[in-house]
Amino acid sequence: MNCLLSGASGFCGRRLMEHLVALGHKVAPIDRYLLGNQEQLMSFFNKQKPAYIFHLATYGNMSDHNEKQAIFQANVINTWNMLVACESVDYKAFINFSTSSVLLQYETMYSTTKLASELTVAQFPKTVSIRPSTVIGVGEQPQHLIPTLIRSCIYGEEMPFIGEPSHDFIAVEDLISGVLKVIDNINKNLRAVNISSGVITTNQEVREIVEKITGKRANVKYIDKMRDYDTKEWKVDNSKLLSLGWQPLWTLEQTITKMVKSQVWN
Repeated sequence: MNCLLSGASGFCGRRLMEHLVALGHKVAPIDRYLLGNQEQLMSFFNKQKPAYIFHLATYGNMSDHNEKQAIFQANVINTWNMLVACESVDYKAFINFSTSSVLLQYETMYSTTKLASELTVAQFPKTVSIRPSTVIGVGEQPQHLIPTLIRSCIYGEEMPFIGEPSHDFIAVEDLISGVLKVIDNINKNLRAVNISSGVITTNQEVREIVEKITGKRANVKYIDKMRDYDTKEWKVDNSKLLSLGWQPLWTLEQTITKMVKSQVWN
């Protein structure tokens, strides 16, 4: 099948594209500059004639992403442009990647624009929004918690640390299998689907796992607060996806072990 994929240079986009290609599908990445040009984007869609469109391109999910106009452009306007471009082709499914942060009580510019994109996407046929929890795996952003803890343990890199906040971690491999399960059920009007492990893990518990696997202590500098939206109860309900027959296969320890080995080999 022909697929189009935005955000192909990102962690999840790159891994999803690799998986689709390995399954024998033709995948064309969408250049970022096209997303802001509706006319050129429509021309590109008409030329490619995709059956499946995966929209992962985003902005605003990192602590240093604070340009409100750029966040709105990436998550709302560019999503709208993608949806309009889809109307000119006979696609089978449009998969919009949102975020589990839309479920939190604390609102950010990122979460509100992602929610706006979800509501917009739902007005078009054969669409569904994916809400991943905290995605982890080999190749994830180096400034994230687990890669930073691994470097701190292996190389002694000092890092700011607060132990109480929690996450619902999901291995990128399980995220991809969840996306494929959603595609198999696209005709069930799913609207929005959470993909998560359904397990709460604190930063301190993650630190202990990394220290156990590496056999070394992390070099941490304790701080009082890191992010305003951090919570002790970040658990994402994955019951909808479980009801479709999906199951997460990777444990947190297995994923971290793979990440540690990758770091050591590098």
